[in-house]
Amino acid sequence: MIIGTGIDIVNIDRIEHLMGRWGDLFLGRVFTKKEIARCQRQARPAECFAIRFAAKEAFLKAIGWGLRNGIQWTDIEVENDPMGKPMFSFHRKAKEAYETLRIEKALLTLSHDRPYAVAHVLLEEGTDESSDR
Repeated sequence: MIIGTGIDIVNIDRIEHLMGRWGDLFLGRVFTKKEIARCQRQARPAECFAIRFAAKEAFLKAIGWGLRNGIQWTDIEVENDPMGKPMFSFHRKAKEAYETLRIEKALLTLSHDRPYAVAHVLLEEGTDESSDR
């Protein structure tokens, strides 16, 4: 059963501006070390960071909490499977939220076309095997 959906759009130029103004302070507050390393290897790092920022925002909207209950930006990590499909890894408070809300799947779609990056998240609840369907 779907328990939440979230979408976010980010202006890539805005992220580029924040990177230029705040540098590592901004990156370290919002992104994990793995995300930073991946994006800095890209030809257009700002696009990579913007799309991950949008994904984190979309997840927070989908759970309906925002950055409340102690969730930090770095508790939500955007990775890619071996085929390049985007997926989440959750840490600390985001992992607790994932478990508390009984989320079984957090489906993630990403896209960008300068000047925008967009992410959509669909959350599915785990089912109790003994419940009626």
